[in-house]
Amino acid sequence: MAVGTILAACGSDNDSEGSDEASAEIESARDCVTEDAEAEMAETENTEAMEEEAEDSGDSATAEDDGEDAMQEDAMEEDGGDAELDSGGESAPAADVEADFDDTEDAADDASDGGLFGEEESTPVDAEAPEEDVEDRFDDNRFEDYGYRDFIDADADPLSTFALDVDTGSYSVGRRFLDEGALPPRESVRPEEYVNAFDYSYDQPRRGLDITVDGGPSPFDEDNVLVRVGVQGEIVSEDDRGNASLTFVVDVSGSMDRDDRLGLVKESLSILVDELKDDDTVAIVVYSNDARVVLDPTPVSDRREILDAIDDLSSEGGTNLEEGLRLGYDLARETFDDGGINRVIIASDGVANAGVTDPDQLASMIRTDADAGIDLVTVGYGMGNFNDVTMEQLADNGDGFYAYVDTIAEAEKLFEDDLTSTLLTVAKDAKIQVTFDDQFVESYRLIGFENRGVRDSDFDNDDVDAGELGAGHQVTAMYEIRLADGTSLDDRAELGVVALRWEDPDSGDVTEIDEDIDLRDIEPVWADTADDFQLATVVVTFAEKMRDNPYADEVDMDDLATEAARIADSIDSDETDQLADLIERAADLG
Repeated sequence: MAVGTILAACGSDNDSEGSDEASAEIESARDCVTEDAEAEMAETENTEAMEEEAEDSGDSATAEDDGEDAMQEDAMEEDGGDAELDSGGESAPAADVEADFDDTEDAADDASDGGLFGEEESTPVDAEAPEEDVEDRFDDNRFEDYGYRDFIDADADPLSTFALDVDTGSYSVGRRFLDEGALPPRESVRPEEYVNAFDYSYDQPRRGLDITVDGGPSPFDEDNVLVRVGVQGEIVSEDDRGNASLTFVVDVSGSMDRDDRLGLVKESLSILVDELKDDDTVAIVVYSNDARVVLDPTPVSDRREILDAIDDLSSEGGTNLEEGLRLGYDLARETFDDGGINRVIIASDGVANAGVTDPDQLASMIRTDADAGIDLVTVGYGMGNFNDVTMEQLADNGDGFYAYVDTIAEAEKLFEDDLTSTLLTVAKDAKIQVTFDDQFVESYRLIGFENRGVRDSDFDNDDVDAGELGAGHQVTAMYEIRLADGTSLDDRAELGVVALRWEDPDSGDVTEIDEDIDLRDIEPVWADTADDFQLATVVVTFAEKMRDNPYADEVDMDDLATEAARIADSIDSDETDQLADLIERAADLG
């Protein structure tokens, strides 16, 4: 059953500046997102200030809220140049969306029970019964609503430009909520991070990056198509990577005194150390009311000394993130390995309530070191008084990525299975620009990447910061497209061109490649699309439902669960089994 349609949106596409008129419309859309999102955050913070009970005497709610306000304002300003990119008609922030899962129940009664596109139904995944009470650890978390993109008329603005993003934290956060029997907060859902959490069969480049393009029917509107743009980073073996100089910056404040926080941090870092080579080095900085070095740079050949230092970590006091960052980067500069891998890895719940909490100052400090070749990975832990905004924005400013670890399995994936991707950067300041042909495309919308926009005119400006990809990393972007009247998927024509531009982190050379979006690469029948295209489609549809995007209003969660179960049977991996289970839980909770 090809399911529904509808949309009103905000954030449109990360493009813009095609004309003065487009800029005016963009500014209007930006104001829409900013005012409504800030209003909602202000209301939330007032409520939180009344309800909050500090987990330790050092975690000051007032200072934390001030830091959060500053972080949100910084994100809006940075995206403002980046939200101007988003052009095309009116849009509405997700905060204004009234849709919820109840809206689709009546439609579900009449719907075919054969999956999203009427495929044969398979046995549904058994879901655990949701808990009746959600623990208070889900209170007082900090997420930011970036809105969602509207359709953009191709004849008014044919360019869509954005920075690549390999973050996966949003999906892991959503999984954490669903595992606890609750739907994730709408504002926590970033669709690109849901899609990035899965592996796809893309063309593998010998060096740098490569592009794969395909498509199929849209689950949101039977008259539209979905186009997938996949980017694959070169794969480098563990033996071929350079030596790594790692500085762990660990939050040991009182709020981290829980098994799912500091306890899990210690297990995660132990996993990482066990996977490192003897010639790698590790240093450890901890911060609470202030910061101190608990392990000077130590070769991994002395594993026992490193593991003992990790095992001795214990919680105390407040949360001076600024001091932790400052001392961590000081140590990273002292041990900088020219020609090697230099990383600062923050393990925290994202809270900052002592020292400098202004995001502009933190970003400036991080930006300078990122330009010098010291990249940042932020790893979030815990839930309840968790600051997703800080963790994501620090990673973006530090030329790294943001992950969220809620289980040992997730820690093993990040620090064991994907170790080389976690450590080794193969492309810096990577940007995509899609140019749509208005002869064949009436309008388009990019799903996600709302806070990763780049001005169209800055695509070939190599001084503009963009995204970084590690070895083997993938980035997937999904576009929903309304074809122009008279356009057939059998036509021998191109809907547009995807251009990809990045800098080699070693040589500094800039490379630009492109790939056509061929109409014949878009399958008109769902069953004829590749399994991993179907997986990406189900994941992005799941994310759109979780954030109540009205474009997904007509999608039935039970049909989506059926489709996910069928794909899990076909692909047969732990990740797809888990996805099917999560969607089944979400359908039950709805």
